[in-house]
Amino acid sequence: MNSRPVFGSVSFLLSPSGVRSKALPLALLTTLALSAGCHQTLPDNVVAKVGTREISKESLQSSIKSMNLPASAPASVPSDVLNRLIDNTLISEAAEQEGLANRPDIRKKIEDDRNRILRQALVKSQVDDKVKVTDADVKTYFDKHRQEIKQPGYVEVRQLILPDQKTADRVVSTLHRKGGFSRAVKKFKGGPVGKIFEGTVPPQFAKFFFGVPAGKVTGPIALKDGIHYFKIDKQVSGTLLSFDQAKAGITQYLTSRMKQDLYQKYLNSLRAKTKITINQKSLGELMGATSTAKK
Repeated sequence: MNSRPVFGSVSFLLSPSGVRSKALPLALLTTLALSAGCHQTLPDNVVAKVGTREISKESLQSSIKSMNLPASAPASVPSDVLNRLIDNTLISEAAEQEGLANRPDIRKKIEDDRNRILRQALVKSQVDDKVKVTDADVKTYFDKHRQEIKQPGYVEVRQLILPDQKTADRVVSTLHRKGGFSRAVKKFKGGPVGKIFEGTVPPQFAKFFFGVPAGKVTGPIALKDGIHYFKIDKQVSGTLLSFDQAKAGITQYLTSRMKQDLYQKYLNSLRAKTKITINQKSLGELMGATSTAKK
């Protein structure tokens, strides 16, 4: 909230849509609230009523919490956020009155959002909330894979890109001479690649980078843009991690794997008890159209 521009005694907020919204200062908002209270008394769990819609105290607190404000945030935050919620409610109410919810395109988006929220809620209750990784699980995995759990090694490399195989055959012998690789990079194309970590390149390419002594030129790798050669400037070996160093990563990995397994089992159970009919003719027509479009 500290980044909010202030003009005189009136501050401005950006609404979720990006439109600047005038926020009444706390004293004025309080006065208006007291004035409104003379005509209508609201329940303790309701902080405002906009037409027929109520804004609950819980909604206001949730909105404030989601902003992750520092402890030093100004005391006017609740009134500023409430004003934004009032604006949003006014817009929503106006949209309803315009009948926008009945427009086919809008109705589909609402249904899509509804289905997404329901899916997320179901997966959370049937999968996420049921997965619990214990310290024993983590220790068992660590003991079994101790030699595989390490800070990955890396290489620092430069690359040279030659236009074709004919050119590569002509200059490859010069790359191993002193200064030859650098001269070729200046003449053709290439430069520093930076650090390449173990496990980040396809296995068929790993042999060109790891286990190769520093200073050696390696290649070729034929790619769409040309013939690639690399010079290994630095080779750093990986180091094994202790249990404490690896614990957080193993917990995250096991949690993700267990959730995926449980999700697939749950999905299989739904498929097993639900009749699913596929129109093979329509599917075949679509697949044929897709295949034709790719040619």
